[in-house]
This record gives sequence, structure tokens and C-alpha cells, in this order.
Amino acid sequence: MLVTLEPPTRNMQAEAAVASVYRSPDWERDYPRLQILTIANLFNGAQVQMPPWAITFKQAERAQTERIGQAGLFEEAR
Repeated sequence: MLVTLEPPTRNMQAEAAVASVYRSPDWERDYPRLQILTIANLFNGAQVQMPPWAITFKQAERAQTERIGQAGLFEEAR
């Protein structure tokens, strides 16, 4: 995402077009790889187009670890 104070130039728009799109496998939808937004756009409610992050990324499984008390940290290994 590129945020600018001024409207994007033709060259900026051309670069964004060349960057192509990202195809989300989970949502089966295309999202622009490079998005140019002005501050005015953002104040008027424009948002970055991207897959919802809460569902896109999977939660890692919690590792099973043996919990020991603080005293166990100082005991000699047997």
C-alpha cells in the first residue's frame, strides 16, 4: 500500500497495474498487490483491499510441554 498526499501520477498507476493481483486461495478472490491511496481517500472511508486476516491465517497448534515449578529449574538432571 502506498499512501500519498497528492493524487497518483500516471506512472504510479502504471506501476500498480504491472504489479498485478494476489489470488486468495481461501476466498477465491483477487486483490491488487500494489494499492495507491491518498490521505483524502482514507479520510473519506477508503480501505485497503485484502483478505480478512482473522480467518485467512490458521492458528498454530499449542505445543505440549511439561510444566515444572521454579524449584525444578535448579534441580540436578538425573
